[in-house]
Amino acid sequence: MNSQSANLPTGLERVPVIGILRGCPFRYAEAVAGAAIGAGLTVIEVTLDSERPLDQIATIRDAFPDVEVGAGSVRRAEDVAAAVGAGASFIVSPIVDEEAIRAAREFGVAALPGAATPTEIDQARRHGATAVKVFPIEQLGGPAYIQAILSPLGSPPLIPTGGVTVDSIPLYLRAGAVAVGLGGTLFPKPALESGDTSTVARLAMEVIGVLR
Repeated sequence: MNSQSANLPTGLERVPVIGILRGCPFRYAEAVAGAAIGAGLTVIEVTLDSERPLDQIATIRDAFPDVEVGAGSVRRAEDVAAAVGAGASFIVSPIVDEEAIRAAREFGVAALPGAATPTEIDQARRHGATAVKVFPIEQLGGPAYIQAILSPLGSPPLIPTGGVTVDSIPLYLRAGAVAVGLGGTLFPKPALESGDTSTVARLAMEVIGVLR
């Protein structure tokens, strides 16, 4: 095990978007993820509340070796070990759990815990978080919230998720976010349930378009 905390996925330097695959049937996961990747996405997160999530991580990782695949909705240290064993290169949590962050550090993968308040964000960083997922950002105040808290907290790397739209991506990046997380905006539930890769590809191209 590597006791050093990993850096952010390098794919975010090219495309600062994490595509969040939540609730996708296993049989469609590779094709749906591939549609977004084909449009230019470089980082995919598979949440652990999905069908056969570890198999999805392994399948996507094997099919697209140049893409970084992580595990989301991770709340316990034992889930970190399972996710890394499946090939996850980063861990995303909805909460700040010190043991999960420590486990990610020990495995040498990036830890992105979820936080809402300045105190939670600061605690996450003190526990060793690589970056902090600010969630749910729409309810918290959107880009203005990121801009307001960034400087007083020492400009930590923040990744807003939860209600980010295609049009608001540039606003979050200008506010100081290092990346954004897109779930339903990129992978709508009806598209996941039917394996509608054309819709996902179209939305992914829109995302790439606003970043140019």
